[in-house]
Amino acid sequence: MKLEKSFNPIEGFDFELLNDPDFKEDSVREELILPIIKSIGYSTKKPYKIIRSKALNHPFVSVGSARKKITCIPDYLFEVNEKYAWVLEAKGPNENILSGKHVEQAYSYAIHSEIRVPLFSLCNGKELVLFHISREKPLLHFNMRLLPQYLSSLERLVSPKNVLTADFTLAKDFGLHLKRLGFHKFEHLIFPAVPISFIAQLDNNQFTTGSSTTTEDGDTYAVSLDFGIETLNQLKGKIPDKAIELLLHREAKTRKNFQFTDGNFLVNVDCRVGTELQENQDEIFLPFIVNRFL
Repeated sequence: MKLEKSFNPIEGFDFELLNDPDFKEDSVREELILPIIKSIGYSTKKPYKIIRSKALNHPFVSVGSARKKITCIPDYLFEVNEKYAWVLEAKGPNENILSGKHVEQAYSYAIHSEIRVPLFSLCNGKELVLFHISREKPLLHFNMRLLPQYLSSLERLVSPKNVLTADFTLAKDFGLHLKRLGFHKFEHLIFPAVPISFIAQLDNNQFTTGSSTTTEDGDTYAVSLDFGIETLNQLKGKIPDKAIELLLHREAKTRKNFQFTDGNFLVNVDCRVGTELQENQDEIFLPFIVNRFL
């Protein structure tokens, strides 16, 4: 039986060219990216339109009083039936597209109020990576030499007929959001008047609480705050004494949530983005570590 050859929109491309110092970002766009996105159904015309290097009227994203300037405008913004669907940024062959400043900038663009798309991608000629704004790990990541094997997966996620109907059910997490924006480098983030309605015991020495926040762009994110016994004691006078007493004397084997029947208590929080990603059947989240309750 003869096997059918996989379609390759960049067939014949010499990957040794990626080692040439003159083969830069513009060459990646024209020689590799453009043939691929045309092959999966996009063009310069509606309804499946390629918009190149769309500038923003207000090139900032804001978190509280802090603003992050968007200095990198992705090369391609894709429109499906007059609705923005995803973005793709080209980089030079030696650039890191899995983490760091390029991923932060592409994410900042994707979540900007003038764009607001769930998917963003980067390609440096050697690799292509596709992220969802609510996931830490890529949805797709492959070596460009293996494009024929991965092209159907790319089409399943971002082709015009699929990209607006893809089902991503993970809740939006504020810790991941700030990490994507680069705010995980800050040791002190001050959140005023955080509503606390419960505290849960994780083990003998660790506790957590949760809330939600809405950004200036109108997006709502879940917030998880983790802290130890010393920090729990800083809540004295801010929440009922009975809650602290019960939590301090509760053994880990009997741990469970303490729900405040009196409603929410507003607390000022000094915290930082944590480093350990947590996952359950419903969500992936990155807790904040409380430095102190103010």
